[in-house]
Amino acid sequence: MSHKIKIVAIYCCLLFVVKSYSQSSGGDKPETDEFAAKKTETKLTAVVETDSLEPGELNKRAINWIKVESNKYKKASGTTNGNKIECVISFPVKPKDLNPQVDYTGKITMNLVIECKQDRYRYTVSDIKHTSKSGSTTGGSIDNKVPECGSMAMTDIVWKKLKGEALAGAGKVVEDLKEGMKKDSVEGAQKDEW
Repeated sequence: MSHKIKIVAIYCCLLFVVKSYSQSSGGDKPETDEFAAKKTETKLTAVVETDSLEPGELNKRAINWIKVESNKYKKASGTTNGNKIECVISFPVKPKDLNPQVDYTGKITMNLVIECKQDRYRYTVSDIKHTSKSGSTTGGSIDNKVPECGSMAMTDIVWKKLKGEALAGAGKVVEDLKEGMKKDSVEGAQKDEW
C-alpha cells in the first residue's frame, strides 16, 4: 500500500511541476498597440488675442521678428506658408561651474511655429533638444527620462538642470516674440542702411 501512495505522490508532484512550467494561454497579457502608445512631447503653445489686426499684418510682424537678430539666441530656417511662419531657434549652453561634473557645452534647439488668424495668433514651441559640441554628452530631446548619452555620462541632477535651462530659454523666446508682435510691421522692419 505504501508503494501505491508513493507512486501517486510522485505523479502529483510531476503534474504540479509540469503545469507550473508550461506556457501560459496568452490571454493573460494585454495587447499593446505600438502606435497608440505615443511619447509625450513638451510644447509651449498659446493663443494671443490682438486688437483688430488682419492676418497679413500679423504675418509681417512675425516675419520682421524672425529677421531681427538677438544676442541671446539665433533664428534660422525661417519659412512662410500662407498664414504659418516657422523657424528653428538655437542658443548656446554651457555649465556654470568652474570644474563641471559633466561638460555639456553645446546648444539647445527648438522649432517655433506662428499661425496667424483675424485678431489673434498662436505660437507653438516644440521639439526642444540638446546637442553637445563633443557629442559624448548629448542629451537629445528634453522629453527623454534618461539623456541620449546615458545616465553614466550625464547624471540625473545635471540632466534635470539642463532641461530647466532649455525650458527657461524657450520661455525667453516666447517673451521676446510677444514683444515683437506688438510692434507695427512698418515700425518693426529693419532699415537697410548702406
